[in-house]
Amino acid sequence: MGLAASQGKLLCMTARLSNNEFEQQSIAYSKQRLAENSEQINDKYLDALNQTKFQILTGYNGSEACYADITYNQLTGCNSVANGKQYLVKDNKGKVLVTSEVAKAYENNNGDFNRFLRDLGYTQSNIDVSEHTPSENAIHDAWDKYLVSVGKSIDDVDSQHILGFGYKAFSDEPFDGYVTYNSAYAATADGSRTLNLFKDSAGYYTNRYTLEARQYTDENGELQTGVFYQTPEQEGTDNYTQLLDVTYNTETNKFTYTNADGDQVETDVLYASQGPDGNAILSENEKEYLTLVDANTNEYKSESGIIYTVTDTPKALNFEGTTTAQRELYDYAVALTEAYYNNSNSHTSDKLKYDAELVNYYKNIFNEMRQCGYTTTPDETKFKDSEWFVRQIKAGNLVLSYYSATDKSFIGTSLDDDESITEKEDKSAIAIAEQEYTNSMDKIEHQEKQFDMQLNKLEAEHSALQTEYDAVAKVISKNVEKSFSIFNA
Repeated sequence: MGLAASQGKLLCMTARLSNNEFEQQSIAYSKQRLAENSEQINDKYLDALNQTKFQILTGYNGSEACYADITYNQLTGCNSVANGKQYLVKDNKGKVLVTSEVAKAYENNNGDFNRFLRDLGYTQSNIDVSEHTPSENAIHDAWDKYLVSVGKSIDDVDSQHILGFGYKAFSDEPFDGYVTYNSAYAATADGSRTLNLFKDSAGYYTNRYTLEARQYTDENGELQTGVFYQTPEQEGTDNYTQLLDVTYNTETNKFTYTNADGDQVETDVLYASQGPDGNAILSENEKEYLTLVDANTNEYKSESGIIYTVTDTPKALNFEGTTTAQRELYDYAVALTEAYYNNSNSHTSDKLKYDAELVNYYKNIFNEMRQCGYTTTPDETKFKDSEWFVRQIKAGNLVLSYYSATDKSFIGTSLDDDESITEKEDKSAIAIAEQEYTNSMDKIEHQEKQFDMQLNKLEAEHSALQTEYDAVAKVISKNVEKSFSIFNA
């Protein structure tokens, strides 16, 4: 019975020893996995220490340069870059990437830059529309530049406009929403005389004929200097009419004539107009004004005494250029005209802001959209995402360019080559990685200590079990020897 009990105890202890050794082995494997995890965490941390991000120069705080993470919004915003560069982003097909607001403004206005600006809340009109004379002069100058650029004039003589420009919107009149000008002419009742008319602050006028000092040979064959002018009938020919009561001094280069008061007057320049009797009427003023006689018949009387009927004919000023520069001149002239006349009619210009930098910013975008096309994205939150933006550029899905004032066009650039863009150590990512590393290693260290305590406990238990096992095995061995001795005897 003693031997059987000892044998049973030995078997039980053998099982406990096996289980103890298995637990120790499991803990050893767990510690090995901890070591592997520790190595991975360390590698991840080392990678994080090398992590960088792209930033763009936004300005200076004293002598210290200030940078911001590069995003679509940061890069393409107006005056968001320190050196004043205007950047543009295109997709890999060459289309300009714009916001939905800009795309809508473009789509709604069929390539009209002024209306495009209007939908964005701006105007390129930079005149004080409450000041009438300066505004009208600015409008005339703007149209002059456009007309010169396309090699045209509008029924001009000596580059002077016939009447002023006009603009009416939201009306039932012809040319509604278009800039117009009036072609004005005057005709006598019998139609024998017709004149192209101009208009300034003093009213309708026509230009008098300039007197010229010309040499001629008299009846005696001697060379003389006389004063001549061309009548309306002689215009366009080589024929001139001589004025015998006007003299010209070749030494002083002055004309001498008798004025309306009967005084002899010397002058550098002298002009003439024809009276009803065909005789010349002299004046030192180039302009001959017409005065309204009858508003019902629109009859006017010239200073020379001739009665004319004046007729105005409105005409639309459409774009006739072929270049971007010509289009910009036209759009600017339209903007001034529209702002001035709309202010007079409906005060719509009061709602729009003028900002030279923003106008130029949107003009460059607009011209590029018109030339290259455009695209948008359904998720504009990405425009604030630096990681997304850089990833798209590196993948070749987006391309960078900046506006060159010298070339007057957008020039391609890249993250690596642009002087305003830099790759810097990502301190924020590094700080996060350091915190994650510390937390992970603390956790591993804690787990490792627990495993060590469990191993120490198991080793102590294993030692005790082994001692007891050896004792029981010895007892069994002695009992067996004793039993064999009895049988041998």
